[in-house]
Amino acid sequence: MTLETDKLKRRLATISTTTVKSILFLTLLLTYTTSVNSLQTSLAQTTNTNQTSTAVQSQPKALTFPCKVTESTPQGPEYKAGASSKQGQDFAKGLQGQRLELSGRVLNLACKPVQGAVLDLWQTNSSGEYDYKGFNLRGKIVTDKNGKFVLDTIYPARLHLDGNITRPSHIHVIVGVPGQPMITTQVFFEGQPRDFAVKDTLITKPVTDANGTQKANFDFVVEDYRGFDISKGLTENSGIGALGNGSNK
Repeated sequence: MTLETDKLKRRLATISTTTVKSILFLTLLLTYTTSVNSLQTSLAQTTNTNQTSTAVQSQPKALTFPCKVTESTPQGPEYKAGASSKQGQDFAKGLQGQRLELSGRVLNLACKPVQGAVLDLWQTNSSGEYDYKGFNLRGKIVTDKNGKFVLDTIYPARLHLDGNITRPSHIHVIVGVPGQPMITTQVFFEGQPRDFAVKDTLITKPVTDANGTQKANFDFVVEDYRGFDISKGLTENSGIGALGNGSNK
């Protein structure tokens, strides 16, 4: 009886030791697996974070401007290069027709006045005709230090084309700063019929004063990047002007 009891004790001791070893092995295996998974997750998160950060840093900063560039229109076949600078009544000197004074400013994308901008203008006379032989109703005006210009002219009559096509009264202009992007567009007048080139942003409303002169105002917005450094951002560029209040044209 004693012998059998001793054998049983030894067997239980052996089973207990094996069980403990198995438990310890399983515990170590579980700990190792958990550590590996945690490390992989950490590495994946770090990689994703770095990729996101790099992607954000690689995207260029978008610049937004308070003023929009004046819309362009087709130049048309009536343009004639070589017009001289004309101030005051020289533009329509000696021509008959209702007087029209078109004034306004040339602004940059930051809504700041542009000095030295050139407006190359041409239009029809009171009979709806262009001067192809000379430079009547053709000329250039340069803006002053406040970006202002004044065109002293006559009201342009409607242009009659072949096929019974009639264009609304308008004034052509190529405007911008020499050496910078130029805009080719047209100024239209309220109350006229519309055609393919008419856009709402290009329409102005003339008002007749006590002397019978029609007066209209129109501001042009051009691209003027003189002195502009894109790395400084908009507000730090003296050439483009600081951000301020201004209407989007």
